[in-house]
Amino acid sequence: HISLSALKTIQRSGVLTYPPIQTIEQLDTIQKHQPTNEMYSILVARSGHAQVSTWPISLITGNISITPVPGMSEELASRIQLSVIKLAGEIGLVGAVELIVDADDFTKLISINWLNPVVQDNLSVGSITSYAEQFLRAVLDLPLGSTEALRSYTVSGSLTTDENSNDYRPYLHLMARNPNLKFNQATKKVSVIGDNVENLLTEIIHTQQYFSGEIKE
Repeated sequence: HISLSALKTIQRSGVLTYPPIQTIEQLDTIQKHQPTNEMYSILVARSGHAQVSTWPISLITGNISITPVPGMSEELASRIQLSVIKLAGEIGLVGAVELIVDADDFTKLISINWLNPVVQDNLSVGSITSYAEQFLRAVLDLPLGSTEALRSYTVSGSLTTDENSNDYRPYLHLMARNPNLKFNQATKKVSVIGDNVENLLTEIIHTQQYFSGEIKE
């Protein structure tokens, strides 16, 4: 996280920042609420010519995220996405941002991420256009890419290194066991895409448990 004062110092030196500082200041004035057991992640990108795109809404629960939210109606998803698109226009967003909201009341904002979204791995693996690419397109005022999902679901989970091992040895077993797993060493997450969310959750939870040393096979 970069503070507003640091961003203003950077801007005074002649460097442009995205989203614009004015946008970040407006987002900073919105009341924030405490994290809850279940939260939604909504990501929106907007270019200088006001082209806007959103990705499917994600569910964040514990150290796992699921895209899209299982069981969410199209009506509710549309309401949430339209509210975020409206907000993006009101604050003059150029770039992209992730809004984390309470799953029980999406009007309660919990946090804002624009550098490292919580669900960026879900989008990198499960979407035609990743968050990073879309952010760059928006900033350069290029046509935005498709946010269509590659499969029905993407599930990602955070990884914890086994204190008695290292990150390399678990990869040998896990990558051989399921070649469809996608690992991101930078974010310490594992992701997988597919059409059966229960099976995907089973794979991610097994991977987390094996990686941490909780289970041995």
